[in-house]
Amino acid sequence: MIVDTSRPYDFIVTGASGKIGRHLVPLLARNGRTLLAVGRNSDTLRRLFANQTGSVAVADYGDLKRLPGCDTLIHLAVRNNDAPGTLADFSAVNVDFASQIAREFSRMNGRRFLNISSILALDDFEESPYAVSKAIGKRAIHDIIGDRLDNVHIGYFHDRGYFGERLAFLSRFGPAVGGMIFALLRMLKPATSAQSLVDYALGEPHSLPPPGILTDDLSRSRAYRAISRSMDLGVGLGILLLFLPVFAVIWIAIRLDSPGPAIFAQQRVGAAQIPFTLYKFRTMKRDTVAAGTHEVSSSAVTRIGAFLRRTKLDELPQAINLLRGNMTLVGPRPCLYSQTELMQAREALGVYALKPGITGYAQIREIDMSRPIALARSDYRYKKLRSLLLDLRIIVATALGRGGGDRITASDQV
Repeated sequence: MIVDTSRPYDFIVTGASGKIGRHLVPLLARNGRTLLAVGRNSDTLRRLFANQTGSVAVADYGDLKRLPGCDTLIHLAVRNNDAPGTLADFSAVNVDFASQIAREFSRMNGRRFLNISSILALDDFEESPYAVSKAIGKRAIHDIIGDRLDNVHIGYFHDRGYFGERLAFLSRFGPAVGGMIFALLRMLKPATSAQSLVDYALGEPHSLPPPGILTDDLSRSRAYRAISRSMDLGVGLGILLLFLPVFAVIWIAIRLDSPGPAIFAQQRVGAAQIPFTLYKFRTMKRDTVAAGTHEVSSSAVTRIGAFLRRTKLDELPQAINLLRGNMTLVGPRPCLYSQTELMQAREALGVYALKPGITGYAQIREIDMSRPIALARSDYRYKKLRSLLLDLRIIVATALGRGGGDRITASDQV
């Protein structure tokens, strides 16, 4: 179908001949919306979408200047991270060309500019030309169209019967067997289905909390839950068996250092906000006020407690929580019910769908409970990005000393 330059379109999809566009356009067309697929070569697009259910008009980028308007523009045209090139090469597409498309969108008085990026652009330590250029491009687009920009970061893209270019060989096994294998492989890295991206495009803009992450819900994976639980049980039993002499030494040291029990038991907020009892070695003086660590004076910490906190040995008794199943190895750090600001922020972001963890994504990023909003946002980011590889990365980083625990206030004593 040739582009009709006399009417506005519900959806304009740039980069429509790419791996995402080839699957997204047909799904959008089935919803009865007027749709324009745009790319460098309209003949290629016409061949791709000739037999699609619903009408799909095609155009090259030069035709955008003649369009009177659109509701939503889905920007898929990109120089991807797997392409070679310098930062200048990536910026030419991901900044300059994206800005050109944004100016055409602004001229058409569009309602929503849906800018699709990889979750690689969210990595704090990612300095690839792709990640840098996408970050610059996002700011450039926002300068042109403001809050009409709706950024969405996606994981490994897949569709029904399509397992991505890197795993294309799975198609040889058929949808059923290939799908089962893919379900196991996508536990390793975050993935995003074509249907979920279409559903988001058809929904309200900005319905994802910043920074806008759209990934498959890994909690629905029985295999991931089984592996995580097996790791919890294995580590929990291993700590109790291998560190039993250490437990005894720490127990005696705490009792000799200050009055009070060696084990500190406290009610914390668990998954679904259900209370549970957290176990730690006591690091503070008896009768210290029950509050967040950052709200307690450093003078409340005992001499042996300071050492235990610095080495994280105070958390060894949480092996009991692992065995009981009310904590997991990696997850949001459990808070107190008195920490209402953090609780409210976590509830708003759906963080309480996760079990609390002994270590977490926020912890290795040096974000603690003294910054409740930043902590809740980091917990949410982990919820959307979690995978077996990310969990392993967090565990290794913690073992190597990243994340020093919650800060305490300066001593109130001279």
